[in-house]
Amino acid sequence: MTETWQQALDALKTRLDPVQFETWLSPIRLAEGPEGTLTLEVPDEFFARWVRDNYLDMIKDAIWDTARCHLGIHFRVRQAQAASDHPTEKGPTSEPPPREPADGLGERLVPWFTFENFVVGPSNEVAHSACEMVAENPARTYNPLFIYGGVGLGKTHLIQSVGHAVLHRFPGMRILYMSGETYVNEVMTAYKNDRLDVLRHRYRGQCDVLLVDDIQYLSGRDFPQDEFFHTFNELYNAQKQIVMTGDQFPSAIPKFSDRLRSRFGWGLIVDVAPPEPELRMDILRRKAAREGIDVPEEVIAYLANRFPSSVRDLEGALNRVTAHALIRKVPLTLDLAARVTERIVTDRRGRLTSDLVLRTVADYFQLHVSDLKSARRHRGVSLPRQIAAYLLRKHTGASLQAIGQVLGGRSHTTVLAALTRIEKVMALEPTAERAIKDIERQIGV
Repeated sequence: MTETWQQALDALKTRLDPVQFETWLSPIRLAEGPEGTLTLEVPDEFFARWVRDNYLDMIKDAIWDTARCHLGIHFRVRQAQAASDHPTEKGPTSEPPPREPADGLGERLVPWFTFENFVVGPSNEVAHSACEMVAENPARTYNPLFIYGGVGLGKTHLIQSVGHAVLHRFPGMRILYMSGETYVNEVMTAYKNDRLDVLRHRYRGQCDVLLVDDIQYLSGRDFPQDEFFHTFNELYNAQKQIVMTGDQFPSAIPKFSDRLRSRFGWGLIVDVAPPEPELRMDILRRKAAREGIDVPEEVIAYLANRFPSSVRDLEGALNRVTAHALIRKVPLTLDLAARVTERIVTDRRGRLTSDLVLRTVADYFQLHVSDLKSARRHRGVSLPRQIAAYLLRKHTGASLQAIGQVLGGRSHTTVLAALTRIEKVMALEPTAERAIKDIERQIGV
């Protein structure tokens, strides 16, 4: 049975998205059971129902394809997990049972996303300190904690660091880490399969610390927002810790309910800004040291200057440069770094089209491209439309008339007015300027 299950897992790993596999299949353990039946241990009842509803047929197909046999499949809730849910049944001096926190508690925490591996600087030190204080005393300091900032600045690293630190200091606590996208998908699937009661028990009854990454994904999704509102209330009233990240200040997230926005402000809201030059260089030095790579200071300085807005882009550039040096067996020099990174920028610019700009702007504001081209004048549409015009003008060099045609046949005077308006908005509203920078990073300019 062990060999059969392992072969099935190997097959499923090639057929599923890596995140799906790691979240829903990797935590499953093979257990002893009746002959002719695969008995699979899972963390909790919700997990069993989710796998049964969404992956059972795929598991059976994989078993047939690899072992050429039909087996019954039985799901069993892991006993250690069940025991940990009833601490009052233990004697007062009993040690808590060992836990496997990453199993069945939402998406897995990335092992290296810890406070020890986070490089602190002026742009992120307040957020870092707040996260450390929350991890030291969950639900008693800064509850909820909301961290906002642009793409690739370390928000996911920070929120997962909270999870790791809490698990280390309080082994009995149950951590639930989830991206906003996963939460929406789980709520809608549970609703479709009449499993909302199980989902609610998992989020509200089996969770001591809730970590939700990219909460803006709930924007415009009324039913998931309503579910999250009630989950938030129940956890907060039960003195459970809630930590969230978002790409904007809560009041600036479009299509979000006012009652949720107000609750996000009950605790502490902190931002993570783009890293300053010295921090960028320190991040590169730490990454190189961690991976045992000797990177000349002039290369570090060059990359830090070349990629100023995103830690993710910065580390990705270092990965690419070092990979070229290793594969081609040449020294890691400033000339190599310049040639490799120039290719990155050139590749991005070559893909920049008006369609890409419109799609990226629409996705960022949770709109349809047709909204940008429509006659609607509501600020929730007009501001994104002005941003699209600004980006088209700045990065494609299109004429005012051409931009007007792309945006639904508007006149060149209308486009000119939009460009004038967005310049003023950027000067007065930092969130608008941040949105433009985020979108520029997404389109690779």
